Amino acid sequence: MRILIIASYLIAGFVQVSLATPLSPDLTERQATPLVSSKPSTFPLESMVIFPPALGELIETQCRGVPTGVGVPGFQPGISKSDVLQMLGVPSGTAQGYWPNTRAVYYDLIPEQVSLGFLFDRNSERIRQTEASFTSAVDSQTVLITLNGMLGCKLNEQIQQGLQKVRQQQTGRFSFQLNYLKGVIERQKGDRIYIGIWEADLH
Repeated sequence: MRILIIASYLIAGFVQVSLATPLSPDLTERQATPLVSSKPSTFPLESMVIFPPALGELIETQCRGVPTGVGVPGFQPGISKSDVLQMLGVPSGTAQGYWPNTRAVYYDLIPEQVSLGFLFDRNSERIRQTEASFTSAVDSQTVLITLNGMLGCKLNEQIQQGLQKVRQQQTGRFSFQLNYLKGVIERQKGDRIYIGIWEADLH
């Protein structure tokens, strides 16, 4: 299960993104179509593929726990809300999280090109679930580097192959588990690739 993408915006090519934006003390909630929705979808738990941790080659050897701001940043579960706000600035919108004690935040990182979404724990203010969506026009290296960051720099060969199969339309969805994380990569309407990764005890 995952928090849903209603609108995803995508990027073509690997770019240097300047992301720092001054924070506004009066962050208001928007009713615009959010990246993170209010209800989950389902996929069969038996389809979950379990992999041992960190197998295969890492695509990005310079991966860090907190993104540096180069390309499309990938934030892993556990990162604090303050780190996200410091890099990305004021969110495009916020909403009540579907899962108990969570708050959803989303960014139209590059309007109509790339979006990121997060579920934060209301108490600890740390990421419980992280999301990104891309069009198929985005080059594979960009997506892999972002995915690697979302996985805490533990992208392995099996997950990389799963992403490739979804991008090449060999399958519509690839689900996996890696240590304490679960995730899904799937093709959505509008020829978009969605990646969602969450802490296994969230749902």
